[in-house]
Amino acid sequence: MFNLGRLAVISALLSLSAVNSLTAFDEWECCEEPSCSRVYIGGFGGGIYSNATTVSQMGTAYFFEDEGGALSIYAKGKTKSTSSGFGGAQIGYESYKWLGCSDWSLGTAGEVEAFFFSHNKEGHLINPPSRLVSVPFSEHDFDASFRMNMGVYLVNVVFSLNNPSLCGFSPYIGGGVGATRISIRNAESAQVDPLEPGVNHFNSDRGDSSWAFAAQAKAGLRYNFCDSFHLFGEYRYVYVDTSNYILGATVYPTHAATSPWNVRIKNMQYNAFAFGLQYDL
Repeated sequence: MFNLGRLAVISALLSLSAVNSLTAFDEWECCEEPSCSRVYIGGFGGGIYSNATTVSQMGTAYFFEDEGGALSIYAKGKTKSTSSGFGGAQIGYESYKWLGCSDWSLGTAGEVEAFFFSHNKEGHLINPPSRLVSVPFSEHDFDASFRMNMGVYLVNVVFSLNNPSLCGFSPYIGGGVGATRISIRNAESAQVDPLEPGVNHFNSDRGDSSWAFAAQAKAGLRYNFCDSFHLFGEYRYVYVDTSNYILGATVYPTHAATSPWNVRIKNMQYNAFAFGLQYDL
């Protein structure tokens, strides 16, 4: 004989099982929500500020034998801090992963970027006396300047934090490594002690280029609008390693000839502030 009580119990158990199954499905669906991604291009620009750094100028002056013969010169000093504008472009790919069953997601991006700027490094270089005789073998001091055109090429990794409650804003941090191409043009080295008016010790060749290791760290805030556009503002710390150059010998009819000059510019550090725009392809 059919038992209505038993039917009620079975029905209740089946209903409870169905509810549990739906809840488990919802949790699985939340936690396994697929990630999304974007490919983007961007442009940016701002101001960049460099610290003081150490510069050395090495060469040999070929004095006559009655003047003491060849004189090795190793002048060294600090450059002034400088600032300039800079600008660049980037292309990247970013993917998002949800952080558990929440509205927060973590974006991870890989990007390639390049930026460019020019600045003039100036310094007072001192070569201590190397001979116990009078001029022209006393201390040699130079006022040197190096006009530097710099192209910085980096591969970056960037992490961003996203949530609907942030109203389209996403804070991010990142870092990258690469190389810098440094081209020196119109270099000057004027001896000021003892004074040699009108003499540029790099006169026969005033330019050279070099590659140096570069790295950066950055942090900023990005704002998404119109779905595919992102405005951003950021701070960057940029490091450029030591670089070396060979500049022209001193060639004047009334001046002792010299060897080509070896110029060494120690590592340079920069603080930069930039604003830019990204577009999702």
